[in-house]
Amino acid sequence: MQTPEEYEITERVNALVKGLKKRRGYTKKDISQKLGIGLTTFNDYLNGVSSFKLGTLIKFAALCKLTLPDILDDTLEAKKLYSEDLADRANAGKNTLDFLAFILIIPAATSALATQWLFFFLHLLLVVYSRKDLNCMVVNVVFLLVYLLADLFTLSWHEYIYPNYNGLIQNTTAFGFPLLTNCLLMYFIKNRMQLSVWLSKGRNKEVLEPNKLDAPVYIVLVSLVFADSIAILENILRNLEHFGIDEEFARQFWKVQYIYDNYEYVKVFLMALVIILLFIGTRIRQRQLRLALGESGLGMNT
Repeated sequence: MQTPEEYEITERVNALVKGLKKRRGYTKKDISQKLGIGLTTFNDYLNGVSSFKLGTLIKFAALCKLTLPDILDDTLEAKKLYSEDLADRANAGKNTLDFLAFILIIPAATSALATQWLFFFLHLLLVVYSRKDLNCMVVNVVFLLVYLLADLFTLSWHEYIYPNYNGLIQNTTAFGFPLLTNCLLMYFIKNRMQLSVWLSKGRNKEVLEPNKLDAPVYIVLVSLVFADSIAILENILRNLEHFGIDEEFARQFWKVQYIYDNYEYVKVFLMALVIILLFIGTRIRQRQLRLALGESGLGMNT
């Protein structure tokens, strides 16, 4: 049996094992082989049946690209490997800008899935708000449909991909699908007039009127695509051993996770910026329409 202090260390090791599975794709069998012990012995350690030997802990720390004190003291470096929750990462050495983003967008910080459904709901409100202006409503409807598609994908990802595949596949799909959807949105914004005419079957000239917010929204979408692309590249670098690269060489890239550690913050900030820009664009259009109606009314009176 383990002492309370040993059990606390075992809990940290269990968390790190989950982190290795997510980021490296290692199973318990893979880890036990790399530690030079049997799977039964390793499970006994993890279940508190017997205590970790010092040499095994040192090897395990090296496998995690940590030091033994990182595991014993549960340092920030260790937490970065196994922290799953956005709030945990905020406590794991995030900078001031990240912390402010977390505080400002608390409702979206609970989980990735909750964040996506929140933005879907906000886009739904924008569609309702812009219902009297086809020009803006078409744009908002497209964003709404894309976010619905993203939400359905996330549900499928949690159900089928996350439990059955290693970290390389998990992260590639998690970053790859948003990259695809953001590229589609960029294409739509760039060709908005043509697509709007097609969607409205050419029956409403409002869709041909330029929207001053198209360019800012396009720039934000480019930033989202950039963040997704860098996240995928980082994921490949962290998993070079899965591509046949020697593990000793690949290990030096295991901590390449600058975008990965800040991904939720970057995405929430940019997605919120899109909402704000679309709302401003809708407000400007509504004001222009009111002024146009007022001028036409004055013209009729004269």
